Amino acid sequence: MEWLRRCSFYRGLLAAGLAVGLLVLAPGPASAQRVERVVDGDTIIVSGVGRVRLIGVDTPESVDPRRPVEFFGKEAGAFTKRLVEGRRVRLEYDWERADRYGRTLAYVYLPDGTFVNAEIIRQGYGHAYTRFPFKYLGRFRQFEREARAAGRGLWGATPGAERRVVASAAPSGRPAVSDPPAALARWDDNGNGRITCAEARRHGIAPVPRGHPAYRYMRDGDGDGIVCE
Repeated sequence: MEWLRRCSFYRGLLAAGLAVGLLVLAPGPASAQRVERVVDGDTIIVSGVGRVRLIGVDTPESVDPRRPVEFFGKEAGAFTKRLVEGRRVRLEYDWERADRYGRTLAYVYLPDGTFVNAEIIRQGYGHAYTRFPFKYLGRFRQFEREARAAGRGLWGATPGAERRVVASAAPSGRPAVSDPPAALARWDDNGNGRITCAEARRHGIAPVPRGHPAYRYMRDGDGDGIVCE
């Protein structure tokens, strides 16, 4: 009988341990925290949490010292700042809690229910980030399509101050105008918001270097600053 009691005791400990482990690993909401600072359009600093990268949204670069400020980067950062800085937010997690840089990955909600990640895309200040799966992927893609169709934010006409000429890697050597909406209309044949190497070669702009207007809409897998080399 003694060994039965001991077995029951250890089985109970094991079950309790598994339950605690599942609670730790399972995605779920966190209590409301205050946003201390907005780093850029898709990254914020949250009290008690640290640096938080918004899941499923990618805004133009504006603070990376290794890269130039991208089209609409400052506008995207300002939009997120107006939306959340100094306010209390609720975080919700998905299947992955942190990225390789140690940033917490989260969906961010305001007290009135505004879904911040989605709102950035809906208003045209960012793209749906589709490199990794997440539970709102389909919705975010739809929000991006709607923003593009309505010409919101970066999908609208390029402000005169933002127009600039950059060196193109096209065989012709002709300069290209940094105008993302026009670039998409010209090079994004399948209309999905991204430019593939096949499309780049078809239009004579490959290889595409960092700084070329098409680069922002492509995937530089090895991070060497040149796509489709």
